Amino acid sequence: MQIRSNSKKTPVTMLALAIGMALGASAHAQDAAQSATDLDTVTVTGYRASVEKALDIKRGEAGVVDAIVAEDVGKFPDLNLAESLQRIPGVVITREAGEGRNITVRGLSSDFTRVRINGMEALTTVGAGDQSGGTNRGRGFDFNVFASDLFTQMLVRKTASADVEEGSLGATVDLRTARPFDYDGFTFAASGQASYNDMAQKADPRMAALISNTFADGTFGALLSVAYSERQALEEGSNTGRWANGTSNGGFAASSPFAAARSVNVYHPRFPRYVQMEHTQERLGITGSLQWKPTDRTEISLDALYSKIDATRDENYIEAISFSRNRDAGTGVNRRPERDGKPATVVTAGEIRNNALVYGQFDNVDIRAENRHDEWNTEFKQVGLNFDHRFSDAFSMNGKVGISRSAHENPVQTTIIMDKYDVDGYSYDYRGNDRMPILNYGIDPNNPNGWELAEIRLRPQYVDNDFDTAEVNFNWNISPGFRLKGGLQAKDYSFSTLELRRSSEGAVPLLPNGTRILPGDLTQSAGLKGINGFPSTWVVPNLDAVADLLDIYSNSGTFAVAPRSNNSRSVEEKGRGAWLMGEFSTDLGSIPLSGNFGVRYVETKQESNGFATVAGVLVPATSKRKYDDTLPSFNLVAEITPDFLIRLGAAKVMSRPGLGNLTPGVTVA
Repeated sequence: MQIRSNSKKTPVTMLALAIGMALGASAHAQDAAQSATDLDTVTVTGYRASVEKALDIKRGEAGVVDAIVAEDVGKFPDLNLAESLQRIPGVVITREAGEGRNITVRGLSSDFTRVRINGMEALTTVGAGDQSGGTNRGRGFDFNVFASDLFTQMLVRKTASADVEEGSLGATVDLRTARPFDYDGFTFAASGQASYNDMAQKADPRMAALISNTFADGTFGALLSVAYSERQALEEGSNTGRWANGTSNGGFAASSPFAAARSVNVYHPRFPRYVQMEHTQERLGITGSLQWKPTDRTEISLDALYSKIDATRDENYIEAISFSRNRDAGTGVNRRPERDGKPATVVTAGEIRNNALVYGQFDNVDIRAENRHDEWNTEFKQVGLNFDHRFSDAFSMNGKVGISRSAHENPVQTTIIMDKYDVDGYSYDYRGNDRMPILNYGIDPNNPNGWELAEIRLRPQYVDNDFDTAEVNFNWNISPGFRLKGGLQAKDYSFSTLELRRSSEGAVPLLPNGTRILPGDLTQSAGLKGINGFPSTWVVPNLDAVADLLDIYSNSGTFAVAPRSNNSRSVEEKGRGAWLMGEFSTDLGSIPLSGNFGVRYVETKQESNGFATVAGVLVPATSKRKYDDTLPSFNLVAEITPDFLIRLGAAKVMSRPGLGNLTPGVTVA
């Protein structure tokens, strides 16, 4: 014990004082002990309790599992589920508009991760800009459909076991919404916050609430939770649409003074550009649950989940499009016939570093300005009915039936493009900063005169994913150290996607002035708001004005849209499975051992529909296949000490082909 005092005392006096205090404390403790009351239980609540619960889940599983439970999620300032899951080791997320979208587990993409909500597999997809992967038509789950506030538990299963359904190589993510029996009687909780985006200079609200209660002596319960948020984001910068080698595109003239740029070993930016994107989104989520416990041995629950995200995105670009074309042959990609035969791009000066043309000056460059507008939404619905009945202390059964639906619509995806052709004096310079190049377009980018309407793109997109699930399982405690589990599962999955496009996006009618030169009132100013760049502003087509003038949404004449064959397809997938697993616990000397071993058998039937090209004509095509898999698994846990566990897992796993690979596309001359 240390005692500090400003008064002057000898060491003997200090020691006596310390002994006196210790004796006094001892006497007080004895008095307190005599008047203390024994407690039956001690309940820890709040963040510490949720962390302990997550550790208990991880410790109690035979496989490698990471968990986040209710209080954790409620305390995180996360925008959605992906943002919360990235806190788990081995989980990395991809982003769209600065917000988490997909997860990658141990280097395996989102296509190799399965997601279950309340025990049933589900899949949600959203739209995105081209540079973020575009509309999701794969098996990867887009987590930004949901707010974190809707869920009380998230598990990431990194190893396989027979009782977890097949389909994952990376991980199986289990999400669970709240149920009334999770709480003791009446419960009400609410939260509200606002975040300020300094770059967008906008404030975004976020609110959540939960109300739950139990009735009839705790045998019946009802719960409702709601989460709502708004978000406005601004993205700015530069990109290249990747780097390409000198012979794949770029159209550099053979007589160019800097002919090395034509070499296959020299790379150049495909279309160096400035980017400005504004995102606005609203997200609403609702969960509901009813639970009934008619006897101590029976429990029935009905869970429902609804979520919808609405978003708009506006994108503005200015770029040098020539480098993504091949004009040596006298024709240009996306150029009208009257533009064919124009000279190829000439490199007048440059500098090559590490086989990359990091600086260049050019003549005969086509400059492009774009204005793109997207409106999209995704609506998710799930309903599940669960039952659990104990026939005896040793034998019980449980089962569930449910459906989930995800409908993504991107009815407006419109891009208006205007070009200036054969500009001299264009240059780019990546030498000082490869993330913030200096771009000189060789023209006044704010001058609205002389721009020609080049393309009008109309690309509506639609994606639907549906699951119907039914399963029944048993749990038989044969002996104190051995338990047998098993079950049957039926799962029907359907996927369909549709993309509409104009037959020729470069077919642009003449304007009222008799040309395709855009007058000033059909352009508008765009530019960087949150960062510095040159040019900081430029002109782009006025999308609304052009749309009104040419009636581009009439779906008639040159603006008629039709299905695009490679993105107009569907897949029907039926899975029928059975599994059997033994769980054991024993001791190896003084070391407790536990684990499981089992096997899962699954049969898959698939039917995919799309289009084939026969003699230049699109014809409907259908493909069918059937296959089965036998998947053994084994997990072992050795408890060296209560806080030190060694785990071993081995399993045969499978992942079904990507949805794009199931398209029955074929070309027959």
